[in-house]
Amino acid sequence: MKLKEIRLKQGLKQYQVADFLNTTQHTISNYEKGTSQPNIETIIKLAKYFNVSTDELLGLSQAETNETVLTNKIKLLNEEELFKLNVFADALLSLREHEEKNK
Repeated sequence: MKLKEIRLKQGLKQYQVADFLNTTQHTISNYEKGTSQPNIETIIKLAKYFNVSTDELLGLSQAETNETVLTNKIKLLNEEELFKLNVFADALLSLREHEEKNK
């Protein structure tokens, strides 16, 4: 979680975030140290408070987010669709290899 980094970037103190969440400074400190984790409702509140996405707050890069989305979609495919996806992926990789050789 990037709570501390985001908080400091916005020039806020732990007690200010704690006041917003109606909790203690100690709780915010624990979130920042990773000794405890906020629940989903608190994560959403924090993201809104800092005007960042939940992904950014949690430290997920766009690549990680894209990979998660793609992985979840793949799980929904049947065997025939998985075979087609595999053929397509092989074709893309071959095309990239061909393009790199011809640079």
